[in-house]
Amino acid sequence: MNPFRKFWKSVDPPTDLHPVRCEALVVEDNQDEADMLCGLLRTQNVITTMAGNIAGALECLSCNTRFQLAFVDLGLPNGSGIEIVRRIKERNRMTHVVIVSGAVEQIPLALSYGYVGILGKPYSVNAIREILWKHRLPFRD
Repeated sequence: MNPFRKFWKSVDPPTDLHPVRCEALVVEDNQDEADMLCGLLRTQNVITTMAGNIAGALECLSCNTRFQLAFVDLGLPNGSGIEIVRRIKERNRMTHVVIVSGAVEQIPLALSYGYVGILGKPYSVNAIREILWKHRLPFRD
């Protein structure tokens, strides 16, 4: 057994032992769900930035163009997450976008902006690992 395994399960692993694998934007208006998703991502050495609405997400995008991954809820209180998906794909087509919404009627429109994945709620560590693996982003045990 790896002697560092206990550190891999922590929410904020020491950066000298666990290099960051990617940066992710999480756009979710439900704070509990956003915290859970960010926590699961952090266990996989992903740096997370959270936004609770469209304006916050656009501000994050204007400050950071290095997001390799974005989790976007389509049902936001001040509009549709489709706008965020469109902006992300305009800025960097290589950013992997994952929809985390039950608004199935909007999914075809989101897909039209390029490859978009879908993550069902509630989130699980295995679902996060599968997304990271599918997009060739390394994950930890």
